[in-house]
Order: sequence, then structure tokens, then C-alpha cells
Amino acid sequence: MGIVIIIITVMLASPILLPSGPTGMEGVQVALYFDRGCDATCREALKSMFEWMHADVTVVNESDIREGALDNCDILAMPSGCWCDEHCQLLVSDWDLIRDFVGDGGSYFGIDRGASYATSFRIGIFNGSYIPDVLGADTYLLEMNVNRSSTGPDLSDEPASYTVLYDASGYFIAAGSQEMIPIVTYADSDLPCMLVSWYGEGTMFLSAAHPEYEEGEGRDGTVVYDTMTDPDSEWPLMLKVCKWLIEESKT
Repeated sequence: MGIVIIIITVMLASPILLPSGPTGMEGVQVALYFDRGCDATCREALKSMFEWMHADVTVVNESDIREGALDNCDILAMPSGCWCDEHCQLLVSDWDLIRDFVGDGGSYFGIDRGASYATSFRIGIFNGSYIPDVLGADTYLLEMNVNRSSTGPDLSDEPASYTVLYDASGYFIAAGSQEMIPIVTYADSDLPCMLVSWYGEGTMFLSAAHPEYEEGEGRDGTVVYDTMTDPDSEWPLMLKVCKWLIEESKT
């Protein structure tokens, strides 16, 4: 009777490779929202990215927000996901808590649907609109231009472009007197894909695309896009943006 040997290979996620020195984000408290309607892979990638920056990350849900989780945090990070009323746990009363947090000097970091939630569509800290699917509803890597003349974060030494994950992404339109500084734009149209802005005493970063994923490697804590090969990492750009969010806020 023959002997069958079964070899099981366990694949471990790559460790998070931290910067070799201080980043300026040490001690910064990030509340990373996750509840019904949110994308778990986006949450994990954001958590890995903020930890790479040396920030302290706490995952919070809607109950935590109602119980004062934002009182001691510096950045509220909102991931992608469904964000429809029938799926999202956040209620109108929770929007007031988020508006107060940012208005009093906190920072909002929104990705994809988490970014659209900040617009007049829901929370309203960004007076304007998010228009999805600017280049269709597909998912692929796309080269986008960096605004090296930014009057917000100093991006003068950044590369001219990054290859970013496009996932039915869109662009932002400001209304009325709403200020915004484009950070990354679409190469063919110059429409803003990523921006920074202000609300009251606080700041915000909104991104239609996904700079949190490290496609082709495991340090973002996910494998969902590792079949793609990204020639660069947007994490250093995000570090500059987050430092600006903290330094520009009034608290």
C-alpha cells in the first residue's frame, strides 16, 4: 500500500516594513471606522498604512463613535464600502458627531465611498459632489498626475505621476465657496481624484482612488490585488498628506 504525503504550504502575509526613522506621525491617534457596509480589505490596507506611518490605530464602529471614541483621536479614517442607507450603520445623529469632530479641529481621511460620504451627499463637511465611474466601472491600475504645485502639502519633490488603483473611481466638484486643493488628478482630463480641504477648524483628505493598497506585495495586509504589479508605492505621498492634515488643523 503506497503512502501519500500531503504537503501543506502556509502563506504568511509580509510584515509591515516601517520607515527607518521618525515619520512625524508618532503619537497621532487614528480612529479607523469599520462596521456594516464597509470593505474589510480597505480597512486592513488602511490599518497597515497608518501603522507604517507609526500612527496609533484603533478600529471603531458606530457605537464607539456615539460613546465618544472621537474625543481623543486626531484622524477619523473612513474606508470604502457600500455606504447605502440600508447597509451603513451611521445615522444622521452620528453625522453631527463627525461634523463636530472635524469642525473643532479633527481630520477626516476618506477613501472611495468613505470620501463620497463626506460630501453634501451625506455628512456635508465638503460642500460639493462626488461623481463616480469617470473612466467606467472597471478595476485596474492607472497612471495619475501629482499636483507638485500644491499650496497644501508640499509635493514639490514628488514624482510627476503615480500608478494608483482605479476601482470605478470618480472625481470631486466643489460648490459655492468650498475650497479644495487637488493632490492627484486624472492624466487625460485633469479632474481631481484626490484633494485636501478644510471644514471649520479641521481638515480633510478625500480620495476617489485607492492609494492604500500595495498591489503585488503583502505589506498592506491583503492579497486581493496582489495579481497586479504596481511600480511604485503611494504610502510616502499619503504620509505627507497626513502630516499636513495634522499640522494644518487648529488643534
